[in-house]
Amino acid sequence: METLERPARLDTPLPPIHDLVVLRLTFEERPSGRHLPLLRWSDHLLRRFALAEAVRIAPGDGEPPLRLRAVADEVWALVEGQVEFVWQDKRPASPTHGARHRLVCREPTAVLAPFGVAFGVRALEAPALLLRLASHEDGEHEGDRWLAGGGPA
Repeated sequence: METLERPARLDTPLPPIHDLVVLRLTFEERPSGRHLPLLRWSDHLLRRFALAEAVRIAPGDGEPPLRLRAVADEVWALVEGQVEFVWQDKRPASPTHGARHRLVCREPTAVLAPFGVAFGVRALEAPALLLRLASHEDGEHEGDRWLAGGGPA
């Protein structure tokens, strides 16, 4: 009989069906808000993308911290609340290098944050709930960094 390996976040006994997986979801506090990781590359499931998490952010004054991802593309989906998304193109060879864009969303909306484009989001007036999907896990690439007063992922 083959020994089954358990993903790192599996916290239940092995289920009666060999390929079922149950993961405990735990909030993590980060500079950009309270994150609820849903699925990671290291969980060895659905490897077409590397990270899926729900993010609840409190309203904030001023600029949101911008995060630059060296390789990872991210999709952010507003589920509830109102937010302002901010992008700044940091790619030297891009025809829009240096361009900055803001978008206020008051209803469910999905946006792309391509690699090389710094991205941030802030809640307006009340907490907001978002879904974040990424092609690579946080911390995989040395070039990933926070700009404008952000902190570690």
